[in-house]
Amino acid sequence: MKKLLIAVAASLFVSACAVQPARHDGLPASVSNVAPQGWSVEAPPAGVDAKTWWAQFNDPVLDQLIDIVLTGNLDLQAAMERVKQAQSLTVQKRAVLLPELDATAQGSYSRQNIPPPVGYVKEGGVGLALAWSPDVFGGERLDLLAAQAQLVGQRHAEDAVGLALAANTASAYVDLRWAQSELRILQDNERIRERALQLTQERLKFGLSTQLDVTRAQNQLDALKARIPPAQAAIQHQLNLIAVYSGRTPESVDKLVLATPAPIPAPGPTVPETLPSEALLRRPDVLTAYAQVEERAAQVGVAKAERYPKFSLNLSDGLLAASYLGLPTLTDNLFSAALSAASPIFNAGRITAHIDQSESKMRESELGLHQTMLQALREVEDSRADLVSSTQEAQRLQDALSASDKSLKLANELYKGGATDFLDVLSAQEAYLRDSDALNQAQREHALSAVALYRSLGGGWSRNEAVAAATPETVAAK
Repeated sequence: MKKLLIAVAASLFVSACAVQPARHDGLPASVSNVAPQGWSVEAPPAGVDAKTWWAQFNDPVLDQLIDIVLTGNLDLQAAMERVKQAQSLTVQKRAVLLPELDATAQGSYSRQNIPPPVGYVKEGGVGLALAWSPDVFGGERLDLLAAQAQLVGQRHAEDAVGLALAANTASAYVDLRWAQSELRILQDNERIRERALQLTQERLKFGLSTQLDVTRAQNQLDALKARIPPAQAAIQHQLNLIAVYSGRTPESVDKLVLATPAPIPAPGPTVPETLPSEALLRRPDVLTAYAQVEERAAQVGVAKAERYPKFSLNLSDGLLAASYLGLPTLTDNLFSAALSAASPIFNAGRITAHIDQSESKMRESELGLHQTMLQALREVEDSRADLVSSTQEAQRLQDALSASDKSLKLANELYKGGATDFLDVLSAQEAYLRDSDALNQAQREHALSAVALYRSLGGGWSRNEAVAAATPETVAAK
């Protein structure tokens, strides 16, 4: 027993020479090597808090909708289950490091007639069995470290799903409001063209107009009416998409709120001011990629630990009672201890190949991290450029719409007074509809650019850190 304890103590001393994970750059160092010192695109400076970035639209319906979607979406729930699976895996890996203690029990009843005959035999016993494989060279601890890195990666992956879901929901909401505004524009222009048709018909009665003018007015009106059904279908498509995002069937969506037309949500006049390094350190996809680097660095250590011996300690103790026919019951104390070790000698290069494979996987994950950061920077630059350009475009199209509105009113007045022909009225109607559509589209692109920018900056949002709030009265379900 004394020799056994000495052997265990020696194994614990050797653990100071345990294998370590493969070396790799930390995330801040990796970011500093990739991220530029400043942005190449000028954007309005701001101190906007992007913690819940969708709140910057100041649209209560959008805020409420995203809260509901983040609660009911099935993809996000599946991501949460993957986090739970990774947590269970870490518990299993941690349990390997500790001794395993089992209770044992046995009983038998047999008849022996071999000489000398002893008749019936009854045996029974209870005891404890302890098994432990001391992690002398750290292979199991590195396996646990890899599992913990995988857990961190799954948590960041859950955040990535939540961030993408919030952005997609906001984009679908913007498209819904755009389609509703498009329908309103078409209906307004329908009334304008109906009045023009009535005017040409009245003037025809008094010989002040021609049948050609009436035909042209009717053609313009019919062409406009043909655009209304697709606009109505686009509204229904977005309602169905939002219903699926919220984890419900399309027919279960509450259309009393969402189907009520409302303006396209306009982002604030400012945007979050964030350094490239801060954006990369916040983005869930970058954090997930780095967690994979850490996981594979630990797996390199696990592969290297296969070169070293593995130890196993087994202890058992208990009582055994035996009763023979005609004899008193006998009891005995059973104790056993065993320490074993196994060290690889020849494996035809299997261990070396496993190490090479693990190191190659780690280098692959480092390249993937680098590519993810480059892609993230491109998305930030593109979304900032889109936001700036869409802001300027919307402002200029607003001026163009005001001018075409005045032109349409003037053309109608001149036509009523006989100072111009109907072609000028038709031209003014087309210009007014074209500018209305263009402004509506520009406002949509402006809102979507803001969503894309907040998403590319990582949003500053984490479901794992956020405190779950009480779900407000439903918007997306009955």
